Amino acid sequence: MADSTIDHFKCEVRRFDNIDSEIRTINEKMKPLQSRLKELKQTKKTLENTICSFMETNEIAECKLSEGALLYKESKNVIPLSKETIRQNITKFFKENYNDEFKKSNAEEKAETLFKFVYENREYKENKTLKRV
Repeated sequence: MADSTIDHFKCEVRRFDNIDSEIRTINEKMKPLQSRLKELKQTKKTLENTICSFMETNEIAECKLSEGALLYKESKNVIPLSKETIRQNITKFFKENYNDEFKKSNAEEKAETLFKFVYENREYKENKTLKRV
């Protein structure tokens, strides 16, 4: 190898080492902040649950703040289908709907009926959150 290639290689190794050292230094400085951030997020979540319960019980939609407001929001989200949920719904379908009418239908109709049953019997999760505006 030529000297210039070796010099270039050594330069790249030094750059790598410097960057790696800087990353480690920054990570060390961030550790206490990350720990505090995690703690604050947990406390915030607990307070959010308490405040949401109070606002729901007392039918309060908005809470004024010194800067802005907190809005109480309810939303309903579909829980994604898992293999186990699909299996349970198929089993439930055959326990409840395996009758003469189903047996007489063709393959496409059977598939559509089963698909609708599995799709329409998904579970929902209610979310109660606060939004700062």
